[in-house]
Amino acid sequence: MRITDARTGRRTEVRPHRVGLLHASIEVGEQGPPFTLGDLRALVAGDVLARTCEAQGLQVITELVVPDTPGEETRALLKAADRLGVRPPAGLSTRHDADSSNRAAADLAIAGRSPFPAGPASAPLLVTGPVTMPRQAGPDSGDEPSASIAVDAQDPLALRLAFLEHPVSAPIRFTDDDLANAAERLTRWRALVADTAREPSGPPDADMVQAAFDGLDEDLDARVAVRALHALEARATLPDGTRFETYLRLDQILALELGRDIGRSPG
Repeated sequence: MRITDARTGRRTEVRPHRVGLLHASIEVGEQGPPFTLGDLRALVAGDVLARTCEAQGLQVITELVVPDTPGEETRALLKAADRLGVRPPAGLSTRHDADSSNRAAADLAIAGRSPFPAGPASAPLLVTGPVTMPRQAGPDSGDEPSASIAVDAQDPLALRLAFLEHPVSAPIRFTDDDLANAAERLTRWRALVADTAREPSGPPDADMVQAAFDGLDEDLDARVAVRALHALEARATLPDGTRFETYLRLDQILALELGRDIGRSPG
């Protein structure tokens, strides 16, 4: 896997210090302000990293680093992350603790904020882009600099999909329509997976799967995998068994619960 190191601007190979084991540090939050959707996006990026590496035979241990002693706000962040399909981190520490130990041991650092995290800079750094929302009508104009981590959508995974549809380091400006459209796509794909599950199975489309992993191995870019979901829907000549298995293979990394409706009665 290669990333553009935010500290140097150079393409950098992510190399585990131990064979078969990658240690990733995920740094979120600032001293004082509450957590935001930008921090949640960093956790989703770390989850996609872990799922991608594990699908290729590499174990990943993630350490979540927060500014202060973990408390109610950290628990709320982790609860919101859980609703987005993010698996709990293996460890949790404060920035002060990480300065002296965990960050120095990390093979890759993911940060939800700029400026760059302080402390040892031995690990390549991937900074996820900021998330903004349009302000409500009123005397002020422009965008909110960040958005609350409250995940109120009927389908929280629509937010995960919306994150994955953008380059991981690019800014995102969300509207309510963006999330509604993402939710509609998920509903449609889940129905298609449930329908094709009734047909004889077939091998996944190797080219689609390989292209998705190639994209993820370059700056953790999930857009190729998401485009494959659209292509699977559009290619009417593809055998249903292959369509079904390819959706499920890609969902091992994307974690959008595409198989959630299998076996459910319509309506």
